[in-house]
Amino acid sequence: MDELEVEISNTGGKAVIEGKTSVPFKTFVSLILQRKVQVLFKRSDNDPVIVSSDLLTALASAPQDKQEDRTKLVIVTFGVGIVAGVFLTVATFLGLILFKIQPEVKDLGIVLAVIAGIVVLGVLLQKPQKKSAFGEKLMESMEKVTDLISR
Repeated sequence: MDELEVEISNTGGKAVIEGKTSVPFKTFVSLILQRKVQVLFKRSDNDPVIVSSDLLTALASAPQDKQEDRTKLVIVTFGVGIVAGVFLTVATFLGLILFKIQPEVKDLGIVLAVIAGIVVLGVLLQKPQKKSAFGEKLMESMEKVTDLISR
């Protein structure tokens, strides 16, 4: 590994590395997680980042975010969505029964047609975008739902 050479100026008894900014780790990681940084990886892949040895060791020993974990997340989120959907449907039908309203086949057909229309509209609106962008948005949404549920 090449050693990093930096210019150091001494101001007020502290060593300052010129052209570098000290930032708390939490802020640095938050910026990375909240931004689209793929372009930065290509442009700045060899730029040095100075971190403490302890922090680097902790990062290296932290568990990896694997694709299998994300697949489990998708399955759990879909499962929760299905259970919530069934629950809301049953609750709606119970509410209708309590008010002595009997939905007819025509009424249910209208509801199904509206839902199908919304799905078709959503698919058409997503089509011009890249599939990877849709998958990324879906994954982000599922992670947010999982975070919300886990609290």
